[in-house]
Amino acid sequence: MTNRPGGRAYGITLLDVGSGRHYEARGVRIRIGRGHECEVQLVDAPESVVSRIHAELTVGLSGGLAVRDAGSRHGTFLNDEPVTTEVPVRLGDRITLGRGGPTLIVEGLGTAPKIPVAHGPGGSRRKVGWLLALLLALVLLALVLLSVWSR
Repeated sequence: MTNRPGGRAYGITLLDVGSGRHYEARGVRIRIGRGHECEVQLVDAPESVVSRIHAELTVGLSGGLAVRDAGSRHGTFLNDEPVTTEVPVRLGDRITLGRGGPTLIVEGLGTAPKIPVAHGPGGSRRKVGWLLALLLALVLLALVLLSVWSR
């Protein structure tokens, strides 16, 4: 699997069987677990079963989406089979985090629109600064034209 920049991003919808909650995420790497860094964050999952980063969905060299265990203590299962290597994911598949842990059904799966690239720090402030400078220049121009016209 690869997390290479420019890789095809996927969008996925997961249904938590126990809670009925839907999760949506997109990217070339989608982390599932309890941690804040996870794209699919199971905050109600028991700490004794679900790791901070439990499993990952990643885009492979073939371009398809696959699941792998992220070194969790209690394992990841796809359709009740232990995930020991990267395994392709399809619609209707069941991803279970640990024995007796939450089960997520893949309800939606497909390529996602290109994810916008984040601009460096201050990008928005620079745009606002330019807009303010332009506005000030227009106000000054209007004042000059009014003073010339009123003579």
